[in-house]
Amino acid sequence: MTNYRQLTVFVLAIILNSIGVAQALAQQEIRIPRSVQGDKGKYYLIERKHINGIEKILYKRIGVDTIVYQKTEVNCKTMMVRDIGSSGESIANIKDLPTKWFALVDGSSTSDMANFVCK
Repeated sequence: MTNYRQLTVFVLAIILNSIGVAQALAQQEIRIPRSVQGDKGKYYLIERKHINGIEKILYKRIGVDTIVYQKTEVNCKTMMVRDIGSSGESIANIKDLPTKWFALVDGSSTSDMANFVCK
């Protein structure tokens, strides 16, 4: 019986620790506001690094039935952007395949993300 109680306490501790870690990770994500209505997705900034004048962004879109993780670079001086890669599975599955730099389209989710991180 003692082994069963120890195992129960151990499993409960693991579950509670996992919940705490998940909550801590969720608290680090910052919601990116949208400028237009109609997109049913919600966007969250996961990570941001400033390197040589470029904002390196990792964010996710939670849609009605999908989650997509996206890596993007933003030049806040020129307001030009390039997509680095994305995955519908996990951050670890993002393959870096950078696009050419492109101009933002007003009202797009990429525009909202760039304006959010460059403010």
